[in-house]
Amino acid sequence: MLRRLLIALCLISLPLQASAQVEDWPEVVVKARGTAVAPAMWRVSDGDSQVIVIGVLPVFPKKQAWNSKRIENALRGANVLITPATSHAGAGDMTSLMFRKGLPDGKKLKDVLSPALFARYEATAVRAKVSIRDFARDKPVWAMVRLRREVLEKRGLTDDEPVATIRRLAGRAGVPVRAAANYDMGAIVKDINAMTPQAAEVCVAATLDDIDFLLDRSGRAATAWAVGDLATVRNNYPASAMARCLSESSKGSALMERSINDSVSAVEKALKKPGKSVAVLPLAILLRRGAALDRLRAKGYDVSAP
Repeated sequence: MLRRLLIALCLISLPLQASAQVEDWPEVVVKARGTAVAPAMWRVSDGDSQVIVIGVLPVFPKKQAWNSKRIENALRGANVLITPATSHAGAGDMTSLMFRKGLPDGKKLKDVLSPALFARYEATAVRAKVSIRDFARDKPVWAMVRLRREVLEKRGLTDDEPVATIRRLAGRAGVPVRAAANYDMGAIVKDINAMTPQAAEVCVAATLDDIDFLLDRSGRAATAWAVGDLATVRNNYPASAMARCLSESSKGSALMERSINDSVSAVEKALKKPGKSVAVLPLAILLRRGAALDRLRAKGYDVSAP
């Protein structure tokens, strides 16, 4: 349970859009690939070194079929597989979370949310066929994290795939795996536990926006991802309003920027070794204007389109 809460918190921290608009990806990267039958890949090159980059969605249907042949070929003989950043929190931070995640003074969620927002929360849970009885006394943000987790389970979605499959493919190919970074989430856990009522309302609305995406468009996005259809992926991408949960946290905002910089640094490190490496990173970190691929181009690396 604690691990899942922390994973969800990390997803909240990703540098995603703060509104439900179409992602601001350069038009050149979203053109149809014609007869594509596999996920899109980019190549970042520097002399005799290259990193083959695969962008992934934040959630993925467990039963989504996709052709892994191109990725298997990319991994064959690769120096390393770079995976998305991981996170951790100290035992004390997690103990504090468990003791402080509940509302004080015997209050319930319906007592601290506006009537309209609580009604939307209840309606979303009914629509998703998820019981929220166990969340009734949680602070708003933790109730939303738990609701989102239940929706993922109910809808057969996961935040582990397709990265877990790609890790297994790397293992079979004898390719070492290295995370782009590892973050201590302790300070952010404390920030969230101290969230003001106003910030909590923003976070609840943001998470419900994200759940609407999970219910309505996650399957469409994954099907498009599987065949490299980036235009459809962009139009059905969760422009994750969840980032708004940390919009008032200086630590959270800093982590959003750091995640892009660390992804760029991980690719640059791999390029220092002759041969090829492979990186699998969130699409938002890769493609948004001014994000990882743009920064690599600005540094003088050659970045090929899929």
